[in-house]
Order: sequence, then C-alpha cells, then structure tokens
Amino acid sequence: MTQTHATIDRTAPGARNVPLVSVIVPTFNRAQMLRDALETLVRLRTDGRFTYEVIVADNASTDNTREVAQRFESTVPVRYVFCDRPGDGPARNQGLAAAHGDWFAFFDDDQLATPDWLLELFSAARMAQALVVGGAVHLDLTEEQSRRLGPICRKALRELKPYRDLHPYSDKILPGCGNALVSREVFDSIGRFGETFRSGGSDTDFFGRARAAGFMPWYTPRAVIRHRIPPHRLTPDYFRWDALQGAENTATHNFKRVGRAGVAVLSLARLAQSLLVHVPLLAIAWLRRDPGGVLGRKTRLWRTEGYTRKALALIAPRLFPQRQFFATLDMRVGRTIGHS
Repeated sequence: MTQTHATIDRTAPGARNVPLVSVIVPTFNRAQMLRDALETLVRLRTDGRFTYEVIVADNASTDNTREVAQRFESTVPVRYVFCDRPGDGPARNQGLAAAHGDWFAFFDDDQLATPDWLLELFSAARMAQALVVGGAVHLDLTEEQSRRLGPICRKALRELKPYRDLHPYSDKILPGCGNALVSREVFDSIGRFGETFRSGGSDTDFFGRARAAGFMPWYTPRAVIRHRIPPHRLTPDYFRWDALQGAENTATHNFKRVGRAGVAVLSLARLAQSLLVHVPLLAIAWLRRDPGGVLGRKTRLWRTEGYTRKALALIAPRLFPQRQFFATLDMRVGRTIGHS
C-alpha cells in the first residue's frame, strides 16, 4: 500500500494513548540516497511506546525525488512536501508545517538509520526528562578508511561520538539535525529554524537558541545513524570547501552572539592557534608521511581562513565584501565539488 499524503486523525479513539513522532527529512537531488534512507526509516522499532510518520521535505530537487517519495510503499505514513526556497532551514520549516507530531525527529537524506535509532532517542528523552536529545553519528566507511582519515577528518565528515553514556552536551557541543529529537514545546517556545542561512547552519542557530532558552540538550550514544560518504567527499577539494563553509557559519553565529569586537578577538585567536599549533603539526605530519594527519591539519587551516574571511566581511563589509567567494560556499555548490 502506498502512503503519500495520508493524514493522522488525532481525535480517533486511542490516538492520544501514545505520542506521535514526525521524522523530517530535508532533501535535494539525492533520489537514490533518499530511497535508501526511507527503507531504513520505515523499519524502526517503537515497542508500542509511540507511533511515527515520515515527512520528506523536497528543497526544489530537479531529479526524480518527488516520484521516489510519493511512490514509496510502506505501512508507515510517508508524506511529501515541496519547498522552493533554497536552504536547509526553509525545507525543515516546510516539513514542520506539514507534521502532526508531538515530537520531531530530524534526519538527513544521506544517512541510514539503525532499527533502534528513534526508540533510543525517545527513551533517552524520557530518562533524562529532556525536550532536546541528540544521538551518535557513525561514518559509513570501512575500518581502513576511517583509520587513514584520522580524527580531524572524521569529525569534518560529521562523525559525532562525544560521550560514552547518556550525558548533557557541554557548552562547546550542540546536536545537529542529522540526528536529533525535539519536543513540539521547544518550537512553541523559541520558534522554528532561521531561513537566512543559505550555506547551512540553521541547526546550530536553533539548538543554540534552545539552550539559551533553558532547554538543555542531552546526548545518547545508543541512538545511532550511519552517515554515508560518497567518494567525492573524500577529496581534498571537498574538505577545503566544507571547512570554509563550516567556518563561515561559525563566524556568523559568533557575530550574533558577541558582536564585531568579539568576532575580531576570536579571529585573532584562531590565527594565532594556526601559526603556533597547526602549521607545526602539519609539518610533522608531512615528515611522517601521514596523509590523514596532513589533510586534517590543512582542514584546520582552511577553517581559520574561512572564519577570518567571514569575520572581515562582518566587521567591515564595505572593505571586504567577498561576495563571489561566499557564493561558492552555497550548499548546492558543495554537491558539485569533486565531480568531473
């Protein structure tokens, strides 16, 4: 049976006995990956503790994403919505507008869910009495590939395993929308995702606002997703683009929090750290013929470059606009990096 635009009758007998979780999946031009992701999402365990639906939020794809989502066959409701405004924030907000859930789980189109993923997020929320919970992100790579990349590059590819047990996130770590569960209460309190982040970062902004509003985020290592890594993401060109793009988002977030003077100080601190730490460690990795270490230190230096350039644009926009440079950091441009 195909479930595409089914609606949930929350007033039906027994409908409110258990919570409903809406799994929101923003997507852009990844029809095959989306199909694989949905195959894992419709086979999740619930143990009768909740029900769930899946919302595919298409961010104006030009491939057959619509067909994949609307023709996907499952006993779990899978619904499709279209968003013509570019960016992860608008797509997630479109998914939220269509969702019926008491809770919202966030998942990316290039991921695979383990069978207990959503159940573990929900269990952690209940155990910690938390309204925001994030889980572990493992890379879908071989052990040899992971070892050769090294920890810095694995982190750049979104590997996330900050704690061994159920634990609140520290001040320097936030969940991401690749693996998170959020109560409707949080959105009712602080609003939805910002829509001005053309190159990503709306999740960092949202979870930062949630924590500032008193919603302490918790982490569980038991809620695992596997992040798929296409070959083009293992190229130096992609690591450079990703480092620049991530650093731009960080500088923008910091500017909102600490202003021009604060961003200037943070930028100088990053430059000093690069000169005193990362440049020497890059030389050591090169001498040791450690390709993962070399790429990792280059990644840290590229992040410094991206942060510094964005800081200059924010502090003195007339002198350092760099519009053409920042246009290359759009999320959709990143899809073309490393492809011939």
